[in-house]
Amino acid sequence: MGGCCTNVYFLEKIVHDVPKSGDLITFSQFLLVSADGFARHFQPSRHGLLKPRVVPITRWMLMVMLFFTLSTLNNRALGYQISVPLHIVFRSGGLFVSMLLGWLVAGKKYNLAQISSIMLVTAGVVMATLSSGVSSKKAAAADHSANYADWLIGIGLLITAMILTAFLGLFQEATYAKYGRQWRESMFYVHFLSLPMFALMSGDMIRQFNDFNASPAINLRQLPYEHLPLSVAEVAAQLMPSIAVPRLWIYLVFNILTQYVCIAGVNRLTSIASSLTVNLILNVRKMLSLIISVWWFGNQMSPMASAGCVLVFVGTLLYSRAGAKARPAPDAAQAAVARKEQ
Repeated sequence: MGGCCTNVYFLEKIVHDVPKSGDLITFSQFLLVSADGFARHFQPSRHGLLKPRVVPITRWMLMVMLFFTLSTLNNRALGYQISVPLHIVFRSGGLFVSMLLGWLVAGKKYNLAQISSIMLVTAGVVMATLSSGVSSKKAAAADHSANYADWLIGIGLLITAMILTAFLGLFQEATYAKYGRQWRESMFYVHFLSLPMFALMSGDMIRQFNDFNASPAINLRQLPYEHLPLSVAEVAAQLMPSIAVPRLWIYLVFNILTQYVCIAGVNRLTSIASSLTVNLILNVRKMLSLIISVWWFGNQMSPMASAGCVLVFVGTLLYSRAGAKARPAPDAAQAAVARKEQ
């Protein structure tokens, strides 16, 4: 959770300078995860360079299409008049979509308390979105560069990504139920097999690359090491070469490192918890990220948006309690399955 929250800090720093940098950010994040996964799965043999897969490649390819698309849409939305706070709150609406698809597709059952709490979350997301829409209209009237049509495009991207996220969660659940909890294999193949798809965005990525190079330079020895323990700060300052690097590249390095920690935690979580429970925990993380965005970066939130955030937070807490009360004690068969999957 700490990695995900820290990641939001550096994401905000980047999109403040270059709003439409989502493709380069996504590619960099995927590249790091793929490199780490390749090192972990590298096992040369007469059958190939990688360890034998537990899950068929066709399963991973479907996940690749879903994950690549939703990751790209989420990052691109920030370039369409979507603020980081709205981005965080809106994505919390995934609880409702996850529940709806779980009921329609997987035949899952939810009690009244769970449904009511998720309705609270959804109401909060709607309130925050409507409040942002009013603000975007006012900004568009005062400044022609703030295009309300862009905001609508951004909302459309977030809605599409939210639906794809719910489908991905259910498909991951089904895959883990059939082949076991292969979260590291999932993490590697889903990112590695996505890399060729970034060729479709090469033109935008080149422009973003040039924007990063044009950002003000920072000497590596002058980074804010005072936030670190004294001994660590002294060593870090001495080890760093005295060279100037465009600051957006520094932010990007920290962004992809913290994103790696975040993704590893989420993938491990999906291997031991249901799709809806994962959404719940991620909502709590998003609330912490929202607090960082508003408090640290001074992002303004209207009373209506603030009330929406409160509903989201309260709804997630109520759902966690409702889910705990509704969870029945496992019978002998369920216990056997649980032991097999651990």
